[in-house]
Amino acid sequence: MKKEMDKISDEKYSLSENNYEEKLFELCGITRELEEKKFFLGANKEVSELQARLLTVIKRLIDELNTAKVFKINRNEFLGNVSHELRTPIFAIQLSLETLIDGAVNDENVSMDFLNRALKQTERLRELVDDLINISKLEAGMKISKRYFEINRFIKDVVTELSGLSEKRNVVIKIESGVSDKTMAFGDEERLKQVFVNLIDNATKYAAENGEIIIGIRNTEKDVIISVKDNGVGIPKEDLPRIFERFYRVDKTRSRDMGGSGLGLSIVKHILELHNSTIRVESEEGKGTKFEFNLPS
Repeated sequence: MKKEMDKISDEKYSLSENNYEEKLFELCGITRELEEKKFFLGANKEVSELQARLLTVIKRLIDELNTAKVFKINRNEFLGNVSHELRTPIFAIQLSLETLIDGAVNDENVSMDFLNRALKQTERLRELVDDLINISKLEAGMKISKRYFEINRFIKDVVTELSGLSEKRNVVIKIESGVSDKTMAFGDEERLKQVFVNLIDNATKYAAENGEIIIGIRNTEKDVIISVKDNGVGIPKEDLPRIFERFYRVDKTRSRDMGGSGLGLSIVKHILELHNSTIRVESEEGKGTKFEFNLPS
């Protein structure tokens, strides 16, 4: 019986290896051997222990195999999306520069237009690379540094920093705070700033002409509740479950025209999960979208 015990030792079936299917095939053979021995030996403590150990190892291997397959599918899909997203701005930059180099444009204004197009795509490329780095760090288990900070002051600073963006897109950002200036929230300010930048940037892209974004702040005994609401185009009901997926876009044409990596909401979700918080969303087509989350106070 020691022979079978040795065959299913934890060392041999370490889950750090990747030949899961081969291991499961071998375990099936051990199972058959065990059944044969059980037929001759009858009820036996050692046989029972071996059975229990075998079932545990098989369960772990099946779970790990399923995880590995899902990871492979997600990884391949992710790499395909990244390749597509990188190729689009690179091609646009190349086309603009080749047109200028070939001397096809003699008008200075038209030349400047081509250069501006190339610059816009360069900015889009930089944003995509930055977001890819951020999402990779978050999924790898990025460490965050939490501390108490004044939530009103924090949000005012973020809105001031983003004022140029909102003015450029003719959108007004308002803060409606129902808490005192001494109200504290607990979290990583730098990472939470990314949350607001992504939510507000997203809202300005889809806001109505001369639109409005309202940042709401209220509190309970334990939490500060923050919302970001716009009066834009809204999100179709069937798209809501998927908006936090990487590279998922509701309006693909408009999203690419407005720029953006397609990773913003996924980054928001990951950062809030690191704060033990969940992002909630309400939306109605033609009326706008509201995102909301809690932070400990």
